[in-house]
Amino acid sequence: MIPYNLVLGSHQFTAPSGITFNYLIRGHGPLVIFQGVGWGPSMHLYSNTVKELEEDFTVLYFEARGSGGTSRPSSADGMSSRVMGSDLDSLRIHLGQEKLRLLGHSNGGAIILVYAEDFPDKVEKLVLINHELQGFNSDNFQTYAAARQDHPVYGPALKNIFKLMQQPPSTDVEFAEVLHSVLPYYMHDTKKTYLLADALKDGSLSLWNFVNQNRCDSNMKFSAVEGLSKVQARTLVINGRDDGICSEAAARKVAHELGGKAELAFIEEAGHLPWLEKPVEFFSVVRKFLNS
Repeated sequence: MIPYNLVLGSHQFTAPSGITFNYLIRGHGPLVIFQGVGWGPSMHLYSNTVKELEEDFTVLYFEARGSGGTSRPSSADGMSSRVMGSDLDSLRIHLGQEKLRLLGHSNGGAIILVYAEDFPDKVEKLVLINHELQGFNSDNFQTYAAARQDHPVYGPALKNIFKLMQQPPSTDVEFAEVLHSVLPYYMHDTKKTYLLADALKDGSLSLWNFVNQNRCDSNMKFSAVEGLSKVQARTLVINGRDDGICSEAAARKVAHELGGKAELAFIEEAGHLPWLEKPVEFFSVVRKFLNS
């Protein structure tokens, strides 16, 4: 009999932290967990767009604290990416799993990486997709910004990114409006921006998460680079080649430090969300890794 907490559909559980976590299970096959980002969007960003994985795997979409149907911590100081990494162990225990196979994109990648560093014997495989790397310095954003500032589509989106970072909006509705104005910047082909807009449909956005995760990560800095030597899991580092947000240099750094445990793959003509722009190439690499 399948354990109740691995049955298809939406589920919740309350962790020792007091947070009630929301997760969705779909598909069939070996269990993999897709970690949501912690800065605001609900799991819909991924559950709407990586359905192809469900043909081969049971995919659990895990909603970060404060996002979507997951409750907030008792203190806004408990919103760092590192703390969010520890939430995965509460999920692992709840599911009754010895080890986890984890996928994470962007900030979700940062969350699963720190979990693999802090709980190295609890992770079997990692898939890091255009991931953030705390403690790693790169001029990637500045280089792209300089090249794109006068572009007719990237330019206005870039200005709104600066506005969002320097003067965050005051409501979730305003946050959604500003966020949708910056979506072209995430794409290699700006004509495909509608794919990202569609991915966010039916989901929610949390300004509270955006403000507090940024604050906590800034005030409670840690170096994921220094912890890479602790990672035991086999790891796929996969990036869209044309990403103005998260750097190719960070991907190469992780792959280099993990040595024989890591595979590195780049998807040409793709930006921050390579599975949207180049699904055939992306899912082929990820399937091969997870099935190996």
